[in-house]
Amino acid sequence: ESAERLLAELQLVEAERVRLSLVEETLVDVVTLLRQLRSRNISNRVLGRTLLDCLDSCKDSQQGPNQALEILNRFGLEL
Repeated sequence: ESAERLLAELQLVEAERVRLSLVEETLVDVVTLLRQLRSRNISNRVLGRTLLDCLDSCKDSQQGPNQALEILNRFGLEL
């Protein structure tokens, strides 16, 4: 029973590690895109509108880490 419990906990930790890895990859992609925007002369107004549109499109989805990942993915696609 103790071994089964440890195995279940290990699986949960591994699943969380994978999820965090996906979040990290998405953050790196978005930061890279934001850095590239400096050389494209995109106005702050357009950038702000794009971010707000992404936030609005995700407002009805589930709350929590998955919602944050969805927002980051959409923002990356819009850029």
